[in-house]
Amino acid sequence: MKKVIEFHLIHDFKHQYIVPPMPSKKLLPEWLKKMPTHNTSKDNKIDPTIKKCIPVLDAMTAGYTILTHMDIVLSLREDRQLDVIYLDENHKEDMLKHPPIEQHGTWQVPGSPFEHMNILKYMNPWRISTPPNYSLLFLPPLNRFELPIISLAGLVDTDSFKNVVNIPFLHTELTPGGEPILLPAGTPMCQVIPIQRADWIENITNLDAVELRSVKNYRTIMDADRTDWYKRKVHTKKNFS
Repeated sequence: MKKVIEFHLIHDFKHQYIVPPMPSKKLLPEWLKKMPTHNTSKDNKIDPTIKKCIPVLDAMTAGYTILTHMDIVLSLREDRQLDVIYLDENHKEDMLKHPPIEQHGTWQVPGSPFEHMNILKYMNPWRISTPPNYSLLFLPPLNRFELPIISLAGLVDTDSFKNVVNIPFLHTELTPGGEPILLPAGTPMCQVIPIQRADWIENITNLDAVELRSVKNYRTIMDADRTDWYKRKVHTKKNFS
């Protein structure tokens, strides 16, 4: 049975089309699309690239991606205060009515690795709801190291939390006194993945003989029929639409 995730737009933007969240599978980066499925290794063997790695693809296509809903231009003064730049009067009207970016106080993260960085907050215009017993994991778009936006990860019980979830983030190219930064509408801001809540306990075994034999036998079977083993024998297709 399919589950439903709902994105509710809670602000009215008079002058523009608002870019909605999208299934992450529709936003694969060009570098992955252009990558060959196989490449020559250092010992002249033809080996698969990560484009053939199903766990990598499953991660990058999981859930949904929240995109900047409008063009946003930012600059940072020498004193590290944020300026939001308006493109025209219509843009200014929409921006002032529902400011899309705030500055996150560094006093909230004392002693953290990002205490001295410029922490911003994306004011998400979407309230997200999930079915009972499902939370949402908010995290940076997975394996998208080319993106200058790094959102802080969080796990939110969106089945019972009835407000918007705003997204704190770092922008790696925004520097004090530097050139303004454009975040075009449709820029990936954050990936959200539904997580079903459950109670877990851990069980640790050290060199268990039965488990060791099982792993050895499994490896032997894999080695005899290795091509696309995980995809053919293990993988369960995930569907987010």
